[in-house]
Amino acid sequence: MILLRLLILLALCGAADGTSNTCGQVCGLRPAPYSTTRIVGGVTVRPGRGAWAGIVSIQSLRTETLFRHNCGGTIIRPQWVLSAAHCFINRTNPLSEWGVLAGLTSTAESGPHVQIRRIKQVKIHELYDGALRHDIALVELTKPFECNPSVQLACLPGPTVKVAPLNCYAAGWGDTEAKTVASPARPLKETKLHLIDTQLCNSTDWYGGIIAADNVCAGHAKGGTNTCQGDSGGPLICKDSTADIFWEVGLTSWAVGCARPKKPTVFVSTQYYHSWIMKHIGQSSAIPAPVQSCPFPRKKLLQFFNLLQELLKFLKAKPA
Repeated sequence: MILLRLLILLALCGAADGTSNTCGQVCGLRPAPYSTTRIVGGVTVRPGRGAWAGIVSIQSLRTETLFRHNCGGTIIRPQWVLSAAHCFINRTNPLSEWGVLAGLTSTAESGPHVQIRRIKQVKIHELYDGALRHDIALVELTKPFECNPSVQLACLPGPTVKVAPLNCYAAGWGDTEAKTVASPARPLKETKLHLIDTQLCNSTDWYGGIIAADNVCAGHAKGGTNTCQGDSGGPLICKDSTADIFWEVGLTSWAVGCARPKKPTVFVSTQYYHSWIMKHIGQSSAIPAPVQSCPFPRKKLLQFFNLLQELLKFLKAKPA
């Protein structure tokens, strides 16, 4: 009877975490569990689950059936993806040959759980000129994504939202080190980062004054772990400073090298461009509500039942 009650509570909490097949109700899911295998210095996400449920791979067609990963992005509405403007500059093939893929952990992954959408149009910020400022774009899809536990919406914070600077994550399918040869099958990785004060990031030994008001710096002073080539447009997610909510506070824009000391990744601030984003996707579209954690210790329960499931599998496979 006690076990039955625990299962009921777990199911109720699961519903609160947005596992229904409807978009627009919830956003900001926590990162999925990951393995201990070793973005630069990050961890590889287990097959079948996304590091952040809203992350997508923006790919261009190489052959009739083979895509090539170009950039990351995040689903902010079922038919809208947020990414970096520089991902769509100087492209060599038309947008009709591009695809946006969700629900995958490897860029070469396929199957019924992977959703592929075509691009209807790309709205690049009108002030973007190919330099460092205003590196933001909105991608409208020809068909909306269908939400499920591994394909959900990212939460965009308003200008007044405060986040915990030491509890942030970046995710992407980029290189694991600088100047590596691109592989057609890149695993999705995530890494934990710290927000870095803009004044420090702009100091002489760091970026020497080129960080603008629409930028967010994140990484580690000593380097060693951060985003790299191929991670552009992907999300920087931070936990709310007072609530159990995760917000997309930035999207990967640029850096000097990969994970170098005093050269953190520079992200585009979604809070700075919040009004611009809402204007272009339509103020009338329903704003998804952030996911609040269930008061019951769901995480511990999930860990317990996962271990119990593994034990049962082991006992079942063990010869008599």
